[in-house]
Amino acid sequence: MMLARRVNYLRPIATRVGARCFSSASANQQPKVQQKDQPKPDIDTSGAVSDINSKIGGILGLQGAPLFVKGDNVIDIIKNDHRTVEELYEKYKSAKDTAKKQELAWTITKELVQHSEVEQIIVYPLLKMRDTPDGQHLHDRSLSEHQEIRELLYALDQTKVTDPSHPAKLKAAIEAVIEHVKEEESEVLPLIEKEYTLEERQYLGAAFQFHKYGTVTRPHPSAPLQGPFAAMVGMATKPIDLARDLYRSTTEKVKEDDSKK
Repeated sequence: MMLARRVNYLRPIATRVGARCFSSASANQQPKVQQKDQPKPDIDTSGAVSDINSKIGGILGLQGAPLFVKGDNVIDIIKNDHRTVEELYEKYKSAKDTAKKQELAWTITKELVQHSEVEQIIVYPLLKMRDTPDGQHLHDRSLSEHQEIRELLYALDQTKVTDPSHPAKLKAAIEAVIEHVKEEESEVLPLIEKEYTLEERQYLGAAFQFHKYGTVTRPHPSAPLQGPFAAMVGMATKPIDLARDLYRSTTEKVKEDDSKK
């Protein structure tokens, strides 16, 4: 019965994403977007099924799956990703050219989406796997913050830099990310560094880098956050995201060239 529900869940996602592949979704088709001044989504994975589902990714990540090799320390990778987004946002704020600002806005969204999706599946489960104090709380809080960011990024992704609402939506997303990064680097990452050996973190780093570039490039707030089904949805959605990215960048380039004639 659970498998049937999950299969039924995937069908509307594929339909909805496909319908937006080469056109913008109308306002009444968009999912309800989390506003910055509203409470974060309440996520609880303490139940037996949710607990097992979330830990699968952590177990595989600690083995370095799917290549089963060691890489860089996952702590360093995550922090470097954080600094990359900060640098991109500074470039966005200083950019004067509209086309350049648009490119940077899309890149920021892509970087945040890919980083977050992999973190949810293979990093956050570690917080629950060694029965550490506050592990469950930090895990569920981190997922709640990621879901909030997903929804803010989705709202942003429906706009262009020329839209009046774009600056406010980007600002709301970045503010949520900054708050999340502060908590993650002061509480989550130190706990993982304390509880897991350098070798384990290196295997996790290899898995993180591999999966990061194989996951989706657009925010999908209705998709599952963790577990094998989340990975399956990501793999199924990635080609559609790439097609939409290509179409969007190509059409925007044509419009830019036409405006210069």
